[in-house]
Amino acid sequence: MTRPDLRLILCLPLTVLVSGCVLPESAPIPGEAGVPLVLAADARVTEGMLAPASGKAQRYDLPTLIDLAQRNNPRTRAAWERARQAAAAVGLVDSTYLPRISAEILAGANRGSSAAAQDPLGILPAGTVDTTAGVGAAVISIQWLLFDFGVRDASRKVASEVSLAANVGVSGVHQALIHEVTQAYYTLEAAVGREAIQSRRLAAAQEIAAMVSARRAQELATVTATAQANQLVAQARFDLTRAQSETAVASTRLATLAGLSPGTRITPTGRSGGALPSAPPARLDSFLKEALQRRPDLQAAFARARASRAGVEAVEAAFRPKIVASAAFGHTMLDGSVRDDRIGGISGETDRSVAGVYVGVSIPLWDGNARKLRRDAALADAAAAEAEADQLRRLAEGEIIAAYETLKAALAAHAAADELVATAQTTYDAARSMADQGLATVAEVDTALKMLYDAEIARVEAAHSARSSAALLAFACGQIGVG
Repeated sequence: MTRPDLRLILCLPLTVLVSGCVLPESAPIPGEAGVPLVLAADARVTEGMLAPASGKAQRYDLPTLIDLAQRNNPRTRAAWERARQAAAAVGLVDSTYLPRISAEILAGANRGSSAAAQDPLGILPAGTVDTTAGVGAAVISIQWLLFDFGVRDASRKVASEVSLAANVGVSGVHQALIHEVTQAYYTLEAAVGREAIQSRRLAAAQEIAAMVSARRAQELATVTATAQANQLVAQARFDLTRAQSETAVASTRLATLAGLSPGTRITPTGRSGGALPSAPPARLDSFLKEALQRRPDLQAAFARARASRAGVEAVEAAFRPKIVASAAFGHTMLDGSVRDDRIGGISGETDRSVAGVYVGVSIPLWDGNARKLRRDAALADAAAAEAEADQLRRLAEGEIIAAYETLKAALAAHAAADELVATAQTTYDAARSMADQGLATVAEVDTALKMLYDAEIARVEAAHSARSSAALLAFACGQIGVG
Protein backbone atom coordinates (compact mmCIF):
# COMPACT_ATOMS: atom_id res chain seq x y z
CA MET A 1 0.00 0.00 0.00
CA THR A 2 1.46 3.35 -1.06
CA ARG A 3 1.71 6.18 1.43
CA PRO A 4 -0.61 9.16 0.60
CA ASP A 5 1.03 12.35 -0.55
CA LEU A 6 1.12 14.80 2.35
CA ARG A 7 0.71 17.77 0.00
CA LEU A 8 -2.60 16.42 -1.29
CA ILE A 9 -3.89 16.01 2.26
CA LEU A 10 -2.97 19.62 3.12
CA CYS A 11 -4.46 21.02 -0.09
CA LEU A 12 -7.80 19.21 0.21
CA PRO A 13 -9.40 21.48 2.90
CA LEU A 14 -8.23 24.58 1.03
CA THR A 15 -9.77 23.27 -2.20
CA VAL A 16 -13.09 22.65 -0.48
CA LEU A 17 -13.03 26.13 1.10
CA VAL A 18 -12.25 27.93 -2.16
CA SER A 19 -14.82 25.94 -4.12
CA GLY A 20 -17.51 26.99 -1.62
CA CYS A 21 -16.68 30.69 -2.21
CA VAL A 22 -16.83 30.64 -6.01
CA LEU A 23 -19.59 32.89 -7.31
CA PRO A 24 -22.00 31.73 -10.00
CA GLU A 25 -21.36 32.96 -13.50
CA SER A 26 -24.39 35.26 -13.33
CA ALA A 27 -26.42 36.49 -10.36
CA PRO A 28 -30.16 35.84 -10.44
CA ILE A 29 -32.20 38.73 -11.82
CA PRO A 30 -35.56 39.64 -10.26
CA GLY A 31 -38.27 38.23 -12.47
CA GLU A 32 -36.06 35.41 -13.69
CA ALA A 33 -34.90 32.12 -12.22
CA GLY A 34 -37.75 32.11 -9.71
CA VAL A 35 -36.81 35.43 -8.03
CA PRO A 36 -40.09 37.35 -7.42
CA LEU A 37 -40.52 41.03 -8.26
CA VAL A 38 -43.22 41.45 -5.60
CA LEU A 39 -42.20 40.11 -2.19
CA ALA A 40 -44.44 38.40 0.30
CA ALA A 41 -45.55 40.51 3.24
CA ASP A 42 -43.25 40.36 6.30
CA ALA A 43 -45.15 41.18 9.48
CA ARG A 44 -41.91 41.81 11.40
CA VAL A 45 -41.40 45.05 9.48
CA THR A 46 -44.40 46.72 11.14
CA GLU A 47 -43.84 45.44 14.67
CA GLY A 48 -44.05 48.28 17.20
CA MET A 49 -45.75 50.63 14.74
CA LEU A 50 -47.99 53.37 16.05
CA ALA A 51 -51.70 52.66 15.87
CA PRO A 52 -53.41 54.23 12.84
CA ALA A 53 -54.82 57.66 13.55
CA SER A 54 -58.52 58.31 13.58
CA GLY A 55 -59.93 60.43 10.80
CA LYS A 56 -61.00 63.16 13.24
CA ALA A 57 -58.79 66.24 13.34
CA GLN A 58 -57.12 66.96 16.68
CA ARG A 59 -56.25 70.42 17.95
CA TYR A 60 -52.75 70.98 19.30
CA ASP A 61 -50.88 74.06 20.37
CA LEU A 62 -47.17 74.50 19.73
CA PRO A 63 -45.88 73.79 23.30
CA THR A 64 -47.80 70.50 23.42
CA LEU A 65 -46.35 69.34 20.10
CA ILE A 66 -42.84 70.32 21.20
CA ASP A 67 -43.27 68.31 24.41
CA LEU A 68 -44.51 65.30 22.45
CA ALA A 69 -41.56 65.52 20.07
CA GLN A 70 -39.00 65.73 22.87
CA ARG A 71 -40.45 62.67 24.57
CA ASN A 72 -40.96 60.56 21.46
CA ASN A 73 -38.14 61.46 19.08
CA PRO A 74 -35.28 58.88 18.96
CA ARG A 75 -32.67 61.61 18.44
CA THR A 76 -33.16 62.98 21.94
CA ARG A 77 -32.80 59.51 23.47
CA ALA A 78 -29.64 58.84 21.43
CA ALA A 79 -28.09 62.16 22.53
CA TRP A 80 -28.89 61.38 26.16
CA GLU A 81 -27.24 57.94 25.91
CA ARG A 82 -24.13 59.50 24.33
CA ALA A 83 -23.94 61.93 27.24
CA ARG A 84 -24.18 59.03 29.70
CA GLN A 85 -21.41 57.24 27.83
CA ALA A 86 -19.17 60.30 28.03
CA ALA A 87 -19.87 60.67 31.77
CA ALA A 88 -18.90 57.04 32.27
CA ALA A 89 -15.60 57.74 30.50
CA VAL A 90 -14.84 60.45 33.09
CA GLY A 91 -15.52 57.97 35.87
CA LEU A 92 -13.27 55.44 34.18
CA VAL A 93 -10.37 57.91 34.21
CA ASP A 94 -11.06 58.75 37.87
CA SER A 95 -10.77 55.06 38.72
CA THR A 96 -7.15 55.04 37.56
CA TYR A 97 -6.21 57.16 40.61
CA LEU A 98 -7.17 54.24 42.89
CA PRO A 99 -5.17 51.07 43.55
CA ARG A 100 -5.92 47.80 41.80
CA ILE A 101 -6.56 44.78 44.01
CA SER A 102 -6.72 41.24 42.67
CA ALA A 103 -6.85 37.76 44.15
CA GLU A 104 -5.18 34.75 42.58
CA ILE A 105 -5.68 31.11 43.56
CA LEU A 106 -3.51 28.40 42.08
CA ALA A 107 -3.78 24.65 42.57
CA GLY A 108 -2.29 21.80 40.60
CA ALA A 109 -0.63 18.41 40.66
CA ASN A 110 2.06 16.66 38.67
CA ARG A 111 2.94 12.99 38.35
CA GLY A 112 5.82 11.42 36.43
CA SER A 113 7.69 8.15 35.97
CA SER A 114 11.15 7.55 34.55
CA ALA A 115 13.86 4.87 34.52
CA ALA A 116 16.06 4.86 37.60
CA ALA A 117 19.71 5.75 37.28
CA GLN A 118 21.93 2.68 36.83
CA ASP A 119 24.09 1.62 39.75
CA PRO A 120 27.73 1.91 38.58
CA LEU A 121 28.72 -0.92 40.98
CA GLY A 122 26.03 -3.22 39.61
CA ILE A 123 24.61 -3.99 43.02
CA LEU A 124 21.10 -2.69 42.36
CA PRO A 125 18.99 -4.02 39.49
CA ALA A 126 17.27 -1.75 36.94
CA GLY A 127 14.17 0.04 38.23
CA THR A 128 11.84 2.99 37.88
CA VAL A 129 11.38 6.24 39.79
CA ASP A 130 7.88 7.70 40.37
CA THR A 131 7.47 11.34 41.37
CA THR A 132 4.35 13.18 42.53
CA ALA A 133 4.00 16.85 43.38
CA GLY A 134 1.12 19.09 44.43
CA VAL A 135 1.11 22.87 44.71
CA GLY A 136 -1.42 25.38 45.98
CA ALA A 137 -1.22 29.13 46.40
CA ALA A 138 -3.59 31.93 47.39
CA VAL A 139 -2.27 35.45 46.89
CA ILE A 140 -3.78 38.94 47.12
CA SER A 141 -1.86 41.52 45.10
CA ILE A 142 -2.15 45.31 45.16
CA GLN A 143 -0.85 47.68 42.52
CA TRP A 144 -0.99 51.45 42.81
CA LEU A 145 0.31 53.97 40.32
CA LEU A 146 1.63 56.69 42.61
CA PHE A 147 2.95 59.23 40.12
CA ASP A 148 2.72 59.42 36.35
CA PHE A 149 3.67 63.10 35.98
CA GLY A 150 0.49 64.26 34.27
CA VAL A 151 -0.86 61.34 32.22
CA ARG A 152 -4.03 60.80 34.25
CA ASP A 153 -4.62 64.53 34.74
CA ALA A 154 -4.46 65.10 31.00
CA SER A 155 -6.64 62.06 30.32
CA ARG A 156 -9.23 63.35 32.77
CA LYS A 157 -9.20 66.73 31.08
CA VAL A 158 -9.83 65.02 27.75
CA ALA A 159 -12.72 62.98 29.16
CA SER A 160 -14.23 66.00 30.93
CA GLU A 161 -14.20 68.12 27.76
CA VAL A 162 -15.70 65.28 25.73
CA SER A 163 -18.38 64.87 28.39
CA LEU A 164 -19.11 68.60 28.24
CA ALA A 165 -19.44 68.39 24.46
CA ALA A 166 -21.87 65.48 24.81
CA ASN A 167 -23.94 67.30 27.44
CA VAL A 168 -24.30 70.48 25.41
CA GLY A 169 -24.95 68.22 22.44
CA VAL A 170 -28.11 67.07 24.22
CA SER A 171 -29.24 70.70 24.43
CA GLY A 172 -28.32 71.15 20.77
CA VAL A 173 -30.41 68.16 19.70
CA HIS A 174 -33.38 69.42 21.70
CA GLN A 175 -33.04 72.91 20.25
CA ALA A 176 -32.80 71.56 16.70
CA LEU A 177 -35.92 69.45 17.29
CA ILE A 178 -37.78 72.41 18.79
CA HIS A 179 -36.80 74.48 15.75
CA GLU A 180 -38.03 71.82 13.33
CA VAL A 181 -41.36 71.40 15.14
CA THR A 182 -41.80 75.17 15.37
CA GLN A 183 -41.14 75.68 11.67
CA ALA A 184 -43.46 72.80 10.77
CA TYR A 185 -46.18 74.27 13.00
CA TYR A 186 -45.85 77.69 11.36
CA THR A 187 -45.93 76.03 7.94
CA LEU A 188 -49.15 74.25 8.86
CA GLU A 189 -50.63 77.49 10.18
CA ALA A 190 -49.82 79.21 6.89
CA ALA A 191 -51.27 76.30 4.90
CA VAL A 192 -54.48 76.42 6.94
CA GLY A 193 -54.65 80.18 6.37
CA ARG A 194 -54.20 79.79 2.63
CA GLU A 195 -56.86 77.09 2.55
CA ALA A 196 -59.32 79.35 4.37
CA ILE A 197 -58.59 82.17 1.91
CA GLN A 198 -59.09 79.91 -1.08
CA SER A 199 -62.35 78.67 0.43
CA ARG A 200 -63.60 82.26 0.75
CA ARG A 201 -62.39 82.96 -2.77
CA LEU A 202 -64.44 80.02 -4.09
CA ALA A 203 -67.51 81.28 -2.25
CA ALA A 204 -67.02 84.76 -3.72
CA ALA A 205 -66.53 83.33 -7.21
CA GLN A 206 -69.73 81.34 -6.86
CA GLU A 207 -71.60 84.49 -5.82
CA ILE A 208 -70.27 86.31 -8.89
CA ALA A 209 -71.26 83.37 -11.11
CA ALA A 210 -74.76 83.38 -9.61
CA MET A 211 -75.03 87.12 -10.19
CA VAL A 212 -73.92 86.80 -13.82
CA SER A 213 -76.28 83.88 -14.34
CA ALA A 214 -79.20 85.97 -13.02
CA ARG A 215 -78.27 88.86 -15.27
CA ARG A 216 -77.98 86.45 -18.19
CA ALA A 217 -81.53 85.23 -17.53
CA GLN A 218 -82.61 88.86 -17.86
CA GLU A 219 -80.50 89.19 -21.02
CA LEU A 220 -78.31 91.76 -19.27
CA ALA A 221 -75.11 89.65 -19.51
CA THR A 222 -73.41 88.04 -22.47
CA VAL A 223 -72.45 84.39 -23.01
CA THR A 224 -68.82 85.44 -22.70
CA ALA A 225 -69.45 86.96 -19.27
CA THR A 226 -71.16 83.76 -18.14
CA ALA A 227 -68.22 81.66 -19.37
CA GLN A 228 -65.76 83.96 -17.60
CA ALA A 229 -67.73 83.63 -14.34
CA ASN A 230 -67.74 79.85 -14.62
CA GLN A 231 -64.01 79.90 -15.34
CA LEU A 232 -63.54 81.99 -12.21
CA VAL A 233 -65.32 79.32 -10.15
CA ALA A 234 -63.30 76.49 -11.71
CA GLN A 235 -60.01 78.27 -11.04
CA ALA A 236 -60.99 78.98 -7.44
CA ARG A 237 -61.98 75.34 -6.91
CA PHE A 238 -58.64 74.19 -8.38
CA ASP A 239 -56.70 76.54 -6.10
CA LEU A 240 -58.69 75.34 -3.09
CA THR A 241 -57.91 71.71 -3.89
CA ARG A 242 -54.21 72.49 -4.12
CA ALA A 243 -54.32 74.41 -0.82
CA GLN A 244 -56.03 71.46 0.89
CA SER A 245 -53.28 69.15 -0.38
CA GLU A 246 -50.60 71.47 1.02
CA THR A 247 -52.38 71.49 4.38
CA ALA A 248 -52.49 67.68 4.47
CA VAL A 249 -48.75 67.44 3.67
CA ALA A 250 -47.87 70.01 6.35
CA SER A 251 -50.01 68.15 8.91
CA THR A 252 -48.32 64.83 8.09
CA ARG A 253 -44.83 66.30 8.52
CA LEU A 254 -45.73 67.93 11.83
CA ALA A 255 -47.32 64.74 13.17
CA THR A 256 -44.23 62.74 12.21
CA LEU A 257 -41.89 65.19 13.97
CA ALA A 258 -44.07 65.11 17.09
CA GLY A 259 -43.96 61.33 17.25
CA LEU A 260 -47.63 60.93 16.40
CA SER A 261 -49.04 58.64 13.76
CA PRO A 262 -48.31 60.24 10.36
CA GLY A 263 -51.99 59.98 9.53
CA THR A 264 -52.97 62.22 12.43
CA ARG A 265 -54.82 65.31 11.24
CA ILE A 266 -53.54 68.27 13.22
CA THR A 267 -55.44 71.53 13.50
CA PRO A 268 -53.32 74.37 14.95
CA THR A 269 -54.93 76.32 17.76
CA GLY A 270 -53.87 79.64 16.25
CA ARG A 271 -52.11 80.71 19.45
CA SER A 272 -48.51 80.29 18.27
CA GLY A 273 -47.71 83.93 18.90
CA GLY A 274 -49.16 87.35 19.62
CA ALA A 275 -49.07 90.43 17.48
CA LEU A 276 -45.87 90.75 15.50
CA PRO A 277 -43.68 93.80 16.21
CA SER A 278 -42.72 96.17 13.42
CA ALA A 279 -38.96 95.61 13.92
CA PRO A 280 -36.56 93.40 15.92
CA PRO A 281 -36.33 94.53 19.54
CA ALA A 282 -32.58 95.17 19.70
CA ARG A 283 -29.57 96.03 17.61
CA LEU A 284 -27.63 93.14 16.19
CA ASP A 285 -24.23 94.10 17.61
CA SER A 286 -25.69 94.28 21.12
CA PHE A 287 -26.31 90.54 21.37
CA LEU A 288 -24.14 88.92 18.67
CA LYS A 289 -21.27 88.01 21.01
CA GLU A 290 -23.58 86.55 23.65
CA ALA A 291 -25.53 84.69 20.98
CA LEU A 292 -22.35 83.02 19.77
CA GLN A 293 -21.43 82.06 23.32
CA ARG A 294 -24.81 80.42 23.89
CA ARG A 295 -24.85 78.16 20.81
CA PRO A 296 -24.60 74.48 21.81
CA ASP A 297 -22.78 73.46 18.63
CA LEU A 298 -20.06 76.07 19.24
CA GLN A 299 -19.69 75.09 22.89
CA ALA A 300 -19.36 71.45 21.83
CA ALA A 301 -16.89 72.27 19.05
CA PHE A 302 -14.59 74.28 21.32
CA ALA A 303 -14.87 71.61 24.04
CA ARG A 304 -13.69 69.02 21.49
CA ALA A 305 -10.83 71.36 20.53
CA ARG A 306 -9.78 71.67 24.18
CA ALA A 307 -10.00 67.88 24.50
CA SER A 308 -7.68 67.48 21.51
CA ARG A 309 -5.22 69.93 23.05
CA ALA A 310 -5.34 67.99 26.33
CA GLY A 311 -4.69 64.86 24.27
CA VAL A 312 -1.33 66.37 23.27
CA GLU A 313 -0.50 66.80 26.95
CA ALA A 314 -1.44 63.17 27.62
CA VAL A 315 0.83 61.94 24.82
CA GLU A 316 3.73 64.02 26.10
CA ALA A 317 3.21 62.87 29.69
CA ALA A 318 3.05 59.20 28.66
CA PHE A 319 6.81 59.18 28.07
CA ARG A 320 7.73 60.49 31.51
CA PRO A 321 8.77 58.16 34.37
CA LYS A 322 6.14 56.29 36.36
CA ILE A 323 6.37 55.34 40.03
CA VAL A 324 4.38 52.25 40.99
CA ALA A 325 3.86 50.65 44.40
CA SER A 326 2.86 47.02 44.67
CA ALA A 327 2.31 44.48 47.40
CA ALA A 328 1.50 40.79 47.60
CA PHE A 329 0.19 38.76 50.52
CA GLY A 330 -0.62 35.08 50.43
CA HIS A 331 -0.04 31.50 51.37
CA THR A 332 1.69 28.70 49.45
CA MET A 333 1.54 24.96 50.01
CA LEU A 334 3.79 22.37 48.37
CA ASP A 335 3.90 18.62 48.90
CA GLY A 336 5.65 15.91 46.91
CA SER A 337 7.19 12.46 46.98
CA VAL A 338 9.89 10.53 45.13
CA ARG A 339 9.81 6.71 45.11
CA ASP A 340 12.39 4.36 43.68
CA ASP A 341 10.93 0.83 43.54
CA ARG A 342 14.31 -0.61 44.44
CA ILE A 343 15.04 1.36 47.60
CA GLY A 344 11.71 2.89 48.64
CA GLY A 345 10.82 6.58 48.66
CA ILE A 346 10.75 9.85 50.50
CA SER A 347 8.06 12.53 50.79
CA GLY A 348 7.72 16.01 52.23
CA GLU A 349 5.62 19.12 52.31
CA THR A 350 6.00 22.84 52.95
CA ASP A 351 3.44 25.35 54.12
CA ARG A 352 4.41 29.02 54.39
CA SER A 353 3.08 32.54 54.16
CA VAL A 354 4.47 35.07 51.71
CA ALA A 355 4.38 38.86 51.85
CA GLY A 356 6.18 41.58 49.99
CA VAL A 357 6.01 45.32 49.36
CA TYR A 358 7.76 46.91 46.40
CA VAL A 359 8.24 50.32 44.83
CA GLY A 360 9.34 50.52 41.23
CA VAL A 361 10.25 53.24 38.74
CA SER A 362 9.69 52.85 35.01
CA ILE A 363 11.75 55.19 32.80
CA PRO A 364 11.24 55.03 29.00
CA LEU A 365 14.54 55.36 27.19
CA TRP A 366 13.94 54.73 23.49
CA ASP A 367 10.82 53.73 21.59
CA GLY A 368 11.83 53.75 17.95
CA ASN A 369 10.58 57.34 17.35
CA ALA A 370 7.04 56.42 18.45
CA ARG A 371 6.88 59.36 20.86
CA LYS A 372 7.52 61.93 18.15
CA LEU A 373 5.03 60.33 15.77
CA ARG A 374 2.29 60.19 18.41
CA ARG A 375 2.94 63.78 19.42
CA ASP A 376 2.83 64.94 15.79
CA ALA A 377 -0.46 63.11 15.26
CA ALA A 378 -1.95 64.63 18.44
CA LEU A 379 -0.80 68.12 17.45
CA ALA A 380 -2.33 67.72 13.99
CA ASP A 381 -5.61 66.54 15.52
CA ALA A 382 -5.66 69.51 17.92
CA ALA A 383 -4.92 71.98 15.12
CA ALA A 384 -7.68 70.48 12.97
CA ALA A 385 -10.21 70.60 15.83
CA GLU A 386 -9.37 74.24 16.57
CA ALA A 387 -9.64 75.17 12.88
CA GLU A 388 -13.01 73.41 12.61
CA ALA A 389 -14.30 75.20 15.71
CA ASP A 390 -13.15 78.56 14.36
CA GLN A 391 -14.79 77.85 11.00
CA LEU A 392 -18.02 76.86 12.73
CA ARG A 393 -17.96 80.10 14.71
CA ARG A 394 -17.61 82.13 11.53
CA LEU A 395 -20.48 80.25 9.90
CA ALA A 396 -22.61 80.75 13.02
CA GLU A 397 -21.92 84.48 12.98
CA GLY A 398 -23.07 84.62 9.37
CA GLU A 399 -26.19 82.60 10.21
CA ILE A 400 -27.13 84.98 13.04
CA ILE A 401 -26.62 88.09 10.91
CA ALA A 402 -28.58 86.59 8.02
CA ALA A 403 -31.43 85.52 10.34
CA TYR A 404 -31.56 88.98 11.89
CA GLU A 405 -31.73 90.73 8.52
CA THR A 406 -34.31 88.23 7.27
CA LEU A 407 -36.48 88.87 10.33
CA LYS A 408 -36.20 92.63 9.88
CA ALA A 409 -37.25 92.35 6.23
CA ALA A 410 -40.06 89.90 7.06
CA LEU A 411 -41.49 92.24 9.72
CA ALA A 412 -41.39 95.14 7.28
CA ALA A 413 -43.13 93.00 4.65
CA HIS A 414 -45.80 92.00 7.17
CA ALA A 415 -46.51 95.63 7.99
CA ALA A 416 -46.79 96.44 4.29
CA ALA A 417 -49.07 93.44 3.71
CA ASP A 418 -51.72 94.87 6.00
CA GLU A 419 -51.88 98.03 3.89
CA LEU A 420 -51.93 95.93 0.71
CA VAL A 421 -54.96 93.95 1.92
CA ALA A 422 -56.79 97.12 2.92
CA THR A 423 -56.35 98.77 -0.50
CA ALA A 424 -57.21 95.54 -2.35
CA GLN A 425 -60.38 95.18 -0.27
CA THR A 426 -61.42 98.70 -1.20
CA THR A 427 -60.79 98.00 -4.87
CA TYR A 428 -62.79 94.77 -4.80
CA ASP A 429 -65.73 96.33 -2.95
CA ALA A 430 -65.90 99.08 -5.55
CA ALA A 431 -65.69 96.63 -8.46
CA ARG A 432 -68.35 94.40 -6.95
CA SER A 433 -70.69 97.34 -6.39
CA MET A 434 -70.24 98.50 -9.96
CA ALA A 435 -70.83 94.94 -11.21
CA ASP A 436 -74.11 94.77 -9.30
CA GLN A 437 -75.15 97.87 -11.22
CA GLY A 438 -73.94 96.49 -14.51
CA LEU A 439 -71.14 99.05 -14.74
CA ALA A 440 -68.22 96.57 -14.48
CA THR A 441 -67.41 93.44 -16.42
CA VAL A 442 -66.77 89.99 -14.99
CA ALA A 443 -63.13 90.29 -16.02
CA GLU A 444 -62.79 93.50 -13.98
CA VAL A 445 -64.40 91.91 -10.95
CA ASP A 446 -62.21 88.82 -11.40
CA THR A 447 -59.11 90.96 -11.46
CA ALA A 448 -60.14 92.80 -8.30
CA LEU A 449 -61.05 89.52 -6.58
CA LYS A 450 -57.75 87.94 -7.51
CA MET A 451 -55.84 90.98 -6.26
CA LEU A 452 -57.72 90.85 -2.94
CA TYR A 453 -57.08 87.20 -2.21
CA ASP A 454 -53.53 87.38 -3.48
CA ALA A 455 -53.01 90.21 -1.00
CA GLU A 456 -54.53 88.12 1.81
CA ILE A 457 -52.31 85.18 0.90
CA ALA A 458 -49.34 87.55 0.82
CA ARG A 459 -50.24 88.67 4.34
CA VAL A 460 -50.40 85.03 5.49
CA GLU A 461 -47.05 84.36 3.86
CA ALA A 462 -45.57 87.48 5.44
CA ALA A 463 -46.78 86.45 8.89
CA HIS A 464 -45.43 82.96 8.34
CA SER A 465 -42.10 84.36 7.15
CA ALA A 466 -41.87 86.69 10.16
CA ARG A 467 -42.61 83.97 12.73
CA SER A 468 -40.37 81.51 10.90
CA SER A 469 -37.56 84.08 10.79
CA ALA A 470 -38.00 84.82 14.50
CA ALA A 471 -37.73 81.10 15.28
CA LEU A 472 -34.67 80.84 13.05
CA LEU A 473 -33.00 83.77 14.80
CA ALA A 474 -33.75 82.25 18.22
CA PHE A 475 -32.31 78.95 17.03
CA ALA A 476 -29.22 80.62 15.55
CA CYS A 477 -28.69 82.42 18.87
CA GLY A 478 -29.04 79.20 20.89
CA GLN A 479 -32.13 80.45 22.73
CA ILE A 480 -35.02 78.72 20.99
CA GLY A 481 -35.69 76.62 24.08
CA VAL A 482 -36.28 79.79 26.10
CA GLY A 483 -39.34 80.98 24.21
